[in-house]
Amino acid sequence: MIIFNHNKPATIIYLFSFLISSILLCNSLDAGTTHSDHQRVLITEKIREAMDSYYRMDDQKAENTFNEAISKWPEDPLPYLFKGGFYLNMLRYRNKSREEENQRLTDKIISLNEKVIDIARKQISENPDDTDALYCLGGAYGNTGRAYILNGQWWKGFWKGKKGFKIMKKVVEKDPDYYDAYLGLGIYHYFTATLPKIAKVISFLLGNPKGDKEKGIREFELVRDNSTLLSIEARKILLRVSRWEEDKDGFYNGSEWLAKHYPENPHFQIPYLYGLTQNKRFEDAQHQKSKVDSLIQNDPSQLPISVRVKYYRYSGLLSYSLDEYSRSVESYLSAIELSSIKWPPERIWAEDYYYLAASKAKLEKEKEAFKYLRKAIEKGWQKDNIDEQPEWKTYKHNLEFIQIIQ
Repeated sequence: MIIFNHNKPATIIYLFSFLISSILLCNSLDAGTTHSDHQRVLITEKIREAMDSYYRMDDQKAENTFNEAISKWPEDPLPYLFKGGFYLNMLRYRNKSREEENQRLTDKIISLNEKVIDIARKQISENPDDTDALYCLGGAYGNTGRAYILNGQWWKGFWKGKKGFKIMKKVVEKDPDYYDAYLGLGIYHYFTATLPKIAKVISFLLGNPKGDKEKGIREFELVRDNSTLLSIEARKILLRVSRWEEDKDGFYNGSEWLAKHYPENPHFQIPYLYGLTQNKRFEDAQHQKSKVDSLIQNDPSQLPISVRVKYYRYSGLLSYSLDEYSRSVESYLSAIELSSIKWPPERIWAEDYYYLAASKAKLEKEKEAFKYLRKAIEKGWQKDNIDEQPEWKTYKHNLEFIQIIQ
């Protein structure tokens, strides 16, 4: 049995789940010979229609459209594969965490992907050069693996995902221009490069591929700019990457694009609130906050915990920027509390503790301000010139404060 360091379980589980989830979709436009060009276009357009409905928060329309595609092309693996991916996202983001509902969705995901595997294997046996079928086979293993992980069956899920990852490598070897395959590869390359403390463990388990941050980003951009079906997924990942890389312009541009193209989707509207605030467009950010609140009917509890954490984090920064320090404290405390009740815990950023500390300082609550400032610095907040920031000028000669920032 392998026992992970309990200080980093969320990071490891997150990377496993994220890597597995990246290989669940495929595009039939760029390679393969099993479909006529006309049929290929029709299938792709139907899947795009279903995915667009999902991004627009219309789950019923998305499901109906997938069913139409399956009914019309029952011997093609693509509609089954994408419908499985749709159910996976429902399992992660849209359901109400009821045990029976979770199991129902898990059973559907596994059944759909078993169908994909059966069809894809048959196509590969008839035509070993059918890259589409190979890609779908890898995607089906990825789908199944992620379903097991979301159901708490970590190792069973991991090995399914590993098998899918290895198949994705074969797809690229056969066709370097099969753009969608680069999504999963990019996730592995980027995240193993940026998480060096666990990279050796994951690299060993996946057969020793090496991390490469810049290569991963290029692969995400390649999918964003060239994929017919996965460009939105690539944009979502690049938004996360921009956050990790502290690329404010990249985050702002990415969040603006998603928010403007999918105005119905609070999952895309919430990051734009942060982008506007970071760009000091506070009036626009206030309007955006009102829009988000309207979308969620002033009830953040309907959002999944990971999204709720972001909602409170971004609201907290806006409140701080507007000198509403008590409201900022309330928001950041909500974000931190929610992160701790989720398993695996949601990541808390250094800035969460910093702006909580700064708000407490502005409210002249010195003890609490110093407590959270210590936590921010422990999380990696830069100490340089903190004493020159407006929120700390009244404390710059305080001995305890000086000890904290030294």
